[in-house]
Amino acid sequence: MSEPRSVEGRIDEIESRVAISALVAGYCAGLDHRNYGLFTGLWHADGEYRIPGRAEYSGIAEIHRSLEVIDEIWIRNWHWTSNHRVTFTEPDRASGRSDVFSIGQERSTGGTCLTAATYEDEYERRQGQWRFASRTTIRWFVTPAQDIPLPPPS
Repeated sequence: MSEPRSVEGRIDEIESRVAISALVAGYCAGLDHRNYGLFTGLWHADGEYRIPGRAEYSGIAEIHRSLEVIDEIWIRNWHWTSNHRVTFTEPDRASGRSDVFSIGQERSTGGTCLTAATYEDEYERRQGQWRFASRTTIRWFVTPAQDIPLPPPS
C-alpha cells in the first residue's frame, strides 16, 4: 500500500494540472490567433514539436517557424481540444493526451478542411514553469478542401 500523500503534494498536483491545462488551451489560442509569442512561450528552449510524416521542429526558433509554415497554408484555423488526460511520472514531469477537432480555411483554394487528431504530450516543470518538452500530433484525417463558406460574423 502506498503512503498517503501530503496536503502540500496534493495541492502542488492540482496547481500543476491547472498550469498544464493552460498549456493545452494556449496552444490552440496561439495557433488560431497567430500569436507567435504565446505559442512559442509554451515550450522549453529545447522543446520538440512533431507532426509525423509532415515535419519535426526542435527548439524555439524552429517552433516559431512552424507557425510561419501554418500561416502559409491556412488563412485561419479553429481548434477544439477535448478528452485531456494527464499522468504524473514525477512531481516535475507529466505526460498527456488529448483529442482535437479543427476547421481550417486553405489559402490556396479558400476551401474549408476538417481535421481530427490526437496530441501526445510530455510536460516538464523547470525553474517553476510548466511547459511542453514535446508535443506530437497524430492526425487521423484531414478532409479535402470543401466549398463550405465561412462568412464573417454579422
